[in-house]
Amino acid sequence: MHQDVSATAATPGQAGAALEPVDAGERIAALDIIRGFALIGIFLMNIEWFTRPISELGRGIDPSLHGIDYAVSWLVYVFVQGKFWTLFSLLFGIGFAVMLGRAETRGRPFLAPYLRRILGLLLFGSAHFVLIWTGDILHNYAITALALLLVVTRNWKLWLGLLVSFAVMAVVLKSDAVVGALILLVLVGVMMFFLHRGSVARYWKWGVTLYSLMFVLGLIGAGVTAVYPQIRSPETAEQAAKRQERLAERAKERVEEIRIDSRGSYAEAVRYRADKFAEDMPQAAGLSFMALPMFMIGFWFVRSGVVARLREHAALFRRLAAWTLPIGMAITLLSVWLVPSFPGDGLGGRDPARMAAMSLFQLGALLLCLGYFSGMVLLLGTRTARWLAPLGFAGRMALTNYIGASVISTLFFFGYGLGYWGQLSRPGQMAFVAVVFALQVAFSWLWLRHFRYGPLEWAWRALTYWHLPPMRRRPDVAAATEGTVHPA
Repeated sequence: MHQDVSATAATPGQAGAALEPVDAGERIAALDIIRGFALIGIFLMNIEWFTRPISELGRGIDPSLHGIDYAVSWLVYVFVQGKFWTLFSLLFGIGFAVMLGRAETRGRPFLAPYLRRILGLLLFGSAHFVLIWTGDILHNYAITALALLLVVTRNWKLWLGLLVSFAVMAVVLKSDAVVGALILLVLVGVMMFFLHRGSVARYWKWGVTLYSLMFVLGLIGAGVTAVYPQIRSPETAEQAAKRQERLAERAKERVEEIRIDSRGSYAEAVRYRADKFAEDMPQAAGLSFMALPMFMIGFWFVRSGVVARLREHAALFRRLAAWTLPIGMAITLLSVWLVPSFPGDGLGGRDPARMAAMSLFQLGALLLCLGYFSGMVLLLGTRTARWLAPLGFAGRMALTNYIGASVISTLFFFGYGLGYWGQLSRPGQMAFVAVVFALQVAFSWLWLRHFRYGPLEWAWRALTYWHLPPMRRRPDVAAATEGTVHPA
């Protein structure tokens, strides 16, 4: 999953100057390269779900696979799944803080442009979900971005208006799904109150704590259930019947999803995705409970001055990498050893091993995400940086490339395209990602030789700043930035 993030250095400008889209000369190339690296991870994660029912997402490694297919799935599950959407969340928080810093430096309003930015993200995500692929995460990011905006700006009027609106919706629609949004807003209100009572380091501390809290509680629950199995009340006949009914309904939905993806027309697929989007939107706030803490950690990286002086903070990233990579990998491997697959309804239920495995996996994802970010920053301070530089071209056009990968994949796999759904092995899927991403890097390089932004990035900026930014690249900027890498 991905969004474009204008992760740039905040530069001084005249007070009162208009808040404008970021120029190529202002960008921090290291963050573009990390974003390009994250794009690879997102694509490696997503490719499986262009040729497998996405309703099975979250069920671990496909137990029907064997040999090299299982080995590849195991590697993706351990090293990729859950680690890169969190990395993009962190980058989004960085982009938010940079945009806020530029608005403060130039003495310009921030709220209206950023609300338009969130709206643009929601529109892109909604179109991506309905018209292209149900695996979109952009609309979830838009909701999380609104939550972060409230936390940072402490706009109590906007917060209260949203709280009342969702409360009315919950009562009128009698929808349990809206309750998740209400809980998120209450959490946001708590953070709005407390996060301004101390240093900016609280964003880091709260981010790590909030992300970890639900999974630590899950581990505690798993431990208590394992030690005292008698506290688990036996499943009643009514509960068993409802569970079987739910499993049967999900099996039916799975069959329909396979039919639509493998043999359905484009019109059928759009109708199917539109229905799914209507079901998903009321629950979209659920992902924010994990995404918002990552946004906050990214926000801290900028406001603490770390991003502006990456090289000077190499010791910080060395410590992070030294702790997060081995511990995160150990926790992840323990999770996979406990329960590699979650058959049935895909939920942990009351089985302590499953509860522990899922909680450990998500905790490992946080640590490995921070480890990957730190490792990339350290690599970009070495001679390896020149070999990683091409990733920066893809990273500067991340929104275009993220959605473009979905377009290419659906046209290759789905029934209304070439129809290779379910026919490509897991190694073949990895090769597909390598070829498509290489083409995207080449396309991005060619495009950025002539234009300042990717096509979707340009449209997003036009909506954010409410005017059409110049698209053609200035020759002086092109000559100054061509092929350069700024690790710090």
